[in-house]
Amino acid sequence: MDFIKQFIKKLLAYFSANPAFAFVVIACCVFIAILLVVVVTLVCKTKKAQKLLAEQPTQPDWSTATPVEQTETTETIEPVENTETVEPTKEVETIETTETVEEAEPTKTTETVQEETVVEEKLVEKTEKAVNKAKKEEKTEKEPVKKAPNKRYNGKWTIWRLITKDENLGADHVEEAYFFELLASNGEKLLSSEEYTSYNGAVKGIETHKTNILKNNFRIGLSKKGEYIFKLLTGKNTLLCTGENYPTKLRCENAIESTKRFAQTAVLDENVHDLVVQIPLDTEEETVEYDQTILGKWIISKMSTNEGDEFYYFELFASNGEKLLASEEYTSYSGALNGINTHKNNIEKDNFRISLTKRGDYIYKLLTSNGQLLCLGEHYKTRRRCESAVESVKRFAKNSPVLTAANVVPKD
Repeated sequence: MDFIKQFIKKLLAYFSANPAFAFVVIACCVFIAILLVVVVTLVCKTKKAQKLLAEQPTQPDWSTATPVEQTETTETIEPVENTETVEPTKEVETIETTETVEEAEPTKTTETVQEETVVEEKLVEKTEKAVNKAKKEEKTEKEPVKKAPNKRYNGKWTIWRLITKDENLGADHVEEAYFFELLASNGEKLLSSEEYTSYNGAVKGIETHKTNILKNNFRIGLSKKGEYIFKLLTGKNTLLCTGENYPTKLRCENAIESTKRFAQTAVLDENVHDLVVQIPLDTEEETVEYDQTILGKWIISKMSTNEGDEFYYFELFASNGEKLLASEEYTSYSGALNGINTHKNNIEKDNFRISLTKRGDYIYKLLTSNGQLLCLGEHYKTRRRCESAVESVKRFAKNSPVLTAANVVPKD
């Protein structure tokens, strides 16, 4: 007994030190107990069925019973020595009796056979019903997994209609643009597209995004606040859309995986959601005047993260220190320096496009000759201010010197 108590104490101590192993052992014991219950139930049902079959009346073997009765009758009726005393009538009666017995017995046999046939048919019918019921239960257990996927894991593509009313362009002036968002099953926004001029353009844009998501055309960058953000590109490295901002690179990578998972299975919301933006009247009549004798400046800066990633970007400032544009990220100093020259060339070609943001602000986009996005300007409340900013960019971009921030040490 002491040995058993010590063994139990050691076993409990081991289980408390290893809860995972204890959980596995308990789960195995429960599984074995359930298995034993199932086996015992099946054995009881089998014995019960055999007992029912044994209680049914069996068919007597009349072929063996009849000759025995006939021999006994013939032995008692036909003594050889007393042939004179035996009356013929008695023999006839005896023969008739045997004949009636022989005729009656087959009648009983047919009735018994019929009863057994009915019983057997009922047993077969019950067995077939039980088998069919078991098959139906198996199908109902398997079908939901194959045919009815869980809908709560499906995302949703939602299309928005951006209605902008700008009083600066007239009381009845209304502009419409469309954009879409990809939402996860819990409603989290995974990405938001650029603006499209029509609903059909937005629908086609969803298919384009799906194709490039499937091709894994993602690039992780840093925002100007030092947060991670993913960008979806086309095969020609044209920017399609940007994701949300994330504090760590791991969370940004997880967001990309979620985007891949939900993009292909997400359903298109047929309801178009309206977003109305009212742009107030611009009461400021004064325009910003810059000192033409003072040049602006291009400044190359560097961002470093806690995870060791480094990115370079540049900004263009006016003579009064106003920021006019900010570039995308570059992986090297020389790449940022070449990017400034590319921007200068496209600014000189006037490759600008002014559009509305989802907040109702105006923003300009600098494009390449083939329509690829180079950079985005700042946000402006009115179109007139945005157009004025474009003119300022043209004025300062060409002759402003290129400087580097204090934390930038050119390595290449």
